[in-house]
Amino acid sequence: PKEGKAKLHCKKVVHPNSRKATKLARQAHRDEKLQRKKTERNYHLQIKVGEKFRWFFENINHDKTEYSSSEVCELIERYLHRFDEELQQINEQNSIKGRQGRAHASREDTLRNVIEWERELYNTCGIELPDLTSAKVLAQFGEWNCDVASLKLIRMRKFKSSALEKKQERNDNETDENLKEGNIKT
Repeated sequence: PKEGKAKLHCKKVVHPNSRKATKLARQAHRDEKLQRKKTERNYHLQIKVGEKFRWFFENINHDKTEYSSSEVCELIERYLHRFDEELQQINEQNSIKGRQGRAHASREDTLRNVIEWERELYNTCGIELPDLTSAKVLAQFGEWNCDVASLKLIRMRKFKSSALEKKQERNDNETDENLKEGNIKT
């Protein structure tokens, strides 16, 4: 059989004022914007999320098999107070007599904003962490290699301050009821 002629596809030059040129420019701009958003998202993951999980990874007791909810909340409180020493040093520098203005004002403001934002997050919707109350998840987190991409494999849970308070109130009410029942029986 006859072979068909090989068709040569020549790329035509697009006129700069044509509709096709604007369409191609729009597509290129969109691709560029998507790539920029992707790098921003990765940067956010590396800096914000990675830093938080790295702190918890370094501060958990790797010998423990699991944490109770109250222990996790204590760990979160320590996390929220991690900048206290640095803020104290800045305040001491500012309290030196004869100084005008504030030293390290931008750093101090940044730290205070971060602390305020994280405290608000903890008090309202909760801080998302690996589920340290589960032995399996704690073992996975203990073997974590500090790579943010591998965090997707670890089960997360949100811890709230209100959940701990409610649990403590329930325990207090139960002990009060037990004491009343014990007093009535004797």
